[in-house]
Amino acid sequence: MGTNRNMPEIERKAMWFLINQPQVLESNTVDEKWFTNNAYRTLASYVNLWGTRYENAEQIAAAFGDTPFGKKLDVQRIFRSIQGVDRPLDPEATFKQLRQAYYIGMMKGAAINVAKDPSEFNFEHLLDIRKQAEQTDTHADIDASKQVEEALRDLNTPNTSFIKTYPGLDKYLGGGLVPNELIVIGARPSVGKTAFALNLATNAILGDPSLTVELFSLEMSSKQNMRRVYAATSGIPLNLWKNPAVRMSESQKEVAANTIKQIAGIRFWSNDRVATIDDISSVIKQHAHRCKTSRYLAIVDHIGLVETSNPREDTRQALEEVSRRLKLLTQNLQIPIIALSQLNRGVESRQSNEPNLSDLRETGAIEQDANVVGFLWRPSDDLDDPNLNLSIKKNRDGETGLLKFYFQKDLQKIAEVSPHAVHE
Repeated sequence: MGTNRNMPEIERKAMWFLINQPQVLESNTVDEKWFTNNAYRTLASYVNLWGTRYENAEQIAAAFGDTPFGKKLDVQRIFRSIQGVDRPLDPEATFKQLRQAYYIGMMKGAAINVAKDPSEFNFEHLLDIRKQAEQTDTHADIDASKQVEEALRDLNTPNTSFIKTYPGLDKYLGGGLVPNELIVIGARPSVGKTAFALNLATNAILGDPSLTVELFSLEMSSKQNMRRVYAATSGIPLNLWKNPAVRMSESQKEVAANTIKQIAGIRFWSNDRVATIDDISSVIKQHAHRCKTSRYLAIVDHIGLVETSNPREDTRQALEEVSRRLKLLTQNLQIPIIALSQLNRGVESRQSNEPNLSDLRETGAIEQDANVVGFLWRPSDDLDDPNLNLSIKKNRDGETGLLKFYFQKDLQKIAEVSPHAVHE
């Protein structure tokens, strides 16, 4: 169905609020199914998810208009469809009318089905729709009641969904990685963000063999990544793994063989064959559905190298689309995702080596989408300094602060110096 002006006026009024005053969603509930127009439904679902990030139509147009999603949906056409609508004054009353119109249409359709075929199924379907229509539009109250029940249940039911990584980091995260969260780890090149991600993944999966960890590697080959995992796990220097038949001693080969078998027995996948956000999303969806709930972790290395379907997008637009898509995956699939990110070069010109949130490349969308943002950095300018810091600069559900690590480069091993965090 096109976005023409013959559609119900109430739908155009409701869409006017979603586009021009998306902040009304903070105190109102709008179900996208209430719209009969497919384009309106799709945009409403995205504004429902992201609306509180924007304040007006210009910001929504800037966020969606030039993206492949926005062009496919034809956001500008939707904007034109609400031009000339009598400006509504009361969002609550408007959305209530939209809901009523939806259920009236549903009941009419169900009543026609009963008239054509007065079967028990059709009659029960009509009664079910009528029951839904008669319910008060207090979804917030219902949700609040459910949240209270869940909170009381949580007091006596241990949370088993945590994915353990490093003890100190787990404390920041409230116990470990959990579903619905996008964690961003940023660093300058050659600091060790890939090694950190590999160590974190290995810690997690060795602690929970039921877990599947998938690394989407856009910077190094899967073979290179696996060598690093083998080195860190076995204690055999990385350079020996490049030509083990010649460089390793017989005793080292025995240890290496046992390590390879150990890693082969866990579900750690390094994927270097996909490079676009569409392909990465498709693989994550397939593999997450095959795994048990909360038992899948995806790592993207790194977000700046992920391609979009529109080659004409600039870096800022591409990063915003990739970040938004990864965030949607965490929520739709109920999984955690770790995204590695390069930092702007501005951090190099400062007296302090510690990065700030403003150092995330090109756009603030990454920071906005992330639940947790951490930065890896060396406390000194010495490239051989084994000391690493992880600064937690954003944490929606916890504290910010600093953790200290020790990086054995020859083994690609990163160990936590102390699980006791330095809080800010």
